Amino acid sequence: MHCPSAYGPVSSTRRELFRTAAVSAALLSAPMLLRAQSGPIKIGMSAVTTGRFAYAGLGQVAAARLLFDQVNATGGIEGRKLELIVRDSRNLPEEAVKNVRSLISSDGCTLIMSAESSSAAAAINEGLRDTKAACFQLNSEASSLTADPKKFNPLVFRVARQGIHDAIAGGAIVSRMAKERGITRWATCSPDYAFGRETTQQFVDYFRHFGGKMDVVSQAWPKFGAPDFTDVVTRLLSSNPQAIYSLCFGGDLISLVEQGNLYGLFKDKLAVLPLYSDYGVVDTVKQAPPNVIVQNRYNRGYPDTPANRKWYDDYLKQSGGAKPHNWAWQTGAAAQFIVDGLRATKGDTDPAKVAAAIRGSSAQVPFGLAGRVTLRAEDNTLINYPMAYGTAIGAEPYVKDWVATDWTVILEEEAAWKKKQGYV
Repeated sequence: MHCPSAYGPVSSTRRELFRTAAVSAALLSAPMLLRAQSGPIKIGMSAVTTGRFAYAGLGQVAAARLLFDQVNATGGIEGRKLELIVRDSRNLPEEAVKNVRSLISSDGCTLIMSAESSSAAAAINEGLRDTKAACFQLNSEASSLTADPKKFNPLVFRVARQGIHDAIAGGAIVSRMAKERGITRWATCSPDYAFGRETTQQFVDYFRHFGGKMDVVSQAWPKFGAPDFTDVVTRLLSSNPQAIYSLCFGGDLISLVEQGNLYGLFKDKLAVLPLYSDYGVVDTVKQAPPNVIVQNRYNRGYPDTPANRKWYDDYLKQSGGAKPHNWAWQTGAAAQFIVDGLRATKGDTDPAKVAAAIRGSSAQVPFGLAGRVTLRAEDNTLINYPMAYGTAIGAEPYVKDWVATDWTVILEEEAAWKKKQGYV
């Protein structure tokens, strides 16, 4: 969401985060309905399915149903069909918390898919701490969600890319590009909440760590869903940078690029826009900036395998022609882990049993490296997913010259980062 985003409205202010956390506390008293192990297996999802970012949430629903329909067509789990129950969060963190409470207490779901932003994800995690439900966070890329042991919940899994992983890979790859081009003056523009601020700083840190020289001459922090980026564009232009780094996504990134083009923001500059490669963005922008470095979010050509291309085609049929995005493959991966867990428990939906079955396991998915991704046991977070950067182009396949990062390097640097943060 993220994003996108699939991402709810967010804020960096302590007061608003505390208010969201207070709403989530209502989950602590939500009664659990422990269902008999018969009838359909109900799996709950809270997602953004209306409004500006509905394309993201609807895409996630399509990705989950794609797999669940395939499983149901072959007899389900021990003869029980999978039933996905979706609640619209309407881009509101407090609504997402209410959704989860309702899915648990009213619908009897013991397995929850949270297609929500980092702020909502944190509130949901806290609210689930004393309940008997397993949750799969599909969007939140803020590293602290699973890296900080104070926030860790053994029944919550992050089946999404993580900011620290992206920052390490981006810092290593982009610093080499910048050195080759003599680029040192940078401006940044990222969303004003945990994901944007955390990951932007991590990118700066790792850019320098890998030998790049970076003078940050300006930083802009637009509010999520801001309708007008004119002030942001003006601020970035006035600092006269050689390069711009932005973690804006979805409609916000489209606004930044299109309004930036009007003022020549990207002319003669390197633009590092990791989330620009999402089909929902690159297909929509009318005039692509001339020199954009992107991250792989989802692309049917990366990994370039028959399985990935088939998943793309199957998804198009499921979604009615809408292309998959980053949050779609993450949702698809979570759905596969859920199916694997339920098969291991022979249809027992006890969340602790399902969690134990998948913790530390690898799932076979068409969009993974060597066809697999892994849920790391120590912190319930996704690793070994495709991680590469490339150059954006204006037509299919939309990205060329992919440069991959070795996961050995990512994991070594992440371990050092965790130690430095006091997370170990």
